[in-house]
Amino acid sequence: MELTWQQYKNQSHIRILTESEQIRQYHFYLDSLSNQRLNQSKGPRQLRLQITGFLLQEDLFLIQQENGSGIYITSYA
Repeated sequence: MELTWQQYKNQSHIRILTESEQIRQYHFYLDSLSNQRLNQSKGPRQLRLQITGFLLQEDLFLIQQENGSGIYITSYA
């Protein structure tokens, strides 16, 4: 189930971030859901790569690549 913006930003680990960081995290969350749905629609496969999180610094800000995108943590499901 997809979280609405209000539900997402009220989570304890998101609430402590600045609004711009909350928005950025929400976009990553939506991208992650989109990727999961895309993988599910491709039919049954033995192993599927899924995004399980994002690489964060100690202050909970994203560690970004040179192009400004976040670094995804992935696993096989």
